[in-house]
Amino acid sequence: MLSLQGISKRYESANGVRVALDDVTVDVQRGQMVGVFGPSGCGKSTLLRIGAGLLAPDRGAVLYGGERLDRMPASERMRLLRREIACIWTDPQQGRLGVLDHVAMPLLVDRRNHRAAQRRAREALLACEAEHCAGMELSELSDGERQRVTIARALVIEPRLLLADGPASSLSLPEQEAIMALLSSLARDARVAVLVADCDADALIRADPIMYLSEGRLIDSTPPERRGNVYKLPVRPRQAAADG
Repeated sequence: MLSLQGISKRYESANGVRVALDDVTVDVQRGQMVGVFGPSGCGKSTLLRIGAGLLAPDRGAVLYGGERLDRMPASERMRLLRREIACIWTDPQQGRLGVLDHVAMPLLVDRRNHRAAQRRAREALLACEAEHCAGMELSELSDGERQRVTIARALVIEPRLLLADGPASSLSLPEQEAIMALLSSLARDARVAVLVADCDADALIRADPIMYLSEGRLIDSTPPERRGNVYKLPVRPRQAAADG
């Protein structure tokens, strides 16, 4: 479904050139959840943004469904983001907007019928075990509820590909496990291709495979039979802030 082939990306600043990704290759199939972990600043967010078509690589190819996503017109990439590719970023939105309208918003932006959009939003909240939040405002939600609502908003378009950046990074361990189990079941049961990034390898135990990024380099890819070894790799303590 998604194939990132030999991806490189650099950023220039007053302090010089920073390498975000250096010849990284990742493939994600339908029904699979692939995990990428590493310290803050190692390139995880850049990888996800390139995979979503939001950022162009300096080198390499981005294939979505066998087509070159990185060479598509911006209008086509935006259409895919409205209808097929969903993203979950580190900091869920907050405010006084009603949860139901918040979850339905991707469909409303795509000019779907309001009643049908709200019906689909309720279904997405139910799938995320957050149907009790439908009548609440975002400002009333707990951290765990807010994250489930964020995932429901991503699911409302019934995506083929889901990219998640630290989806459980600010949650307690039980809430973290519940969120990652939800993403895993989404991949398995709904046949969605899921690519999830986190600073902590422990959060990605349900992923298959788990990959390690350091200073833009993919230095380890752990198959299921060696998954326990991944925890021997150096990982900084969890950080809530988004990486570069």
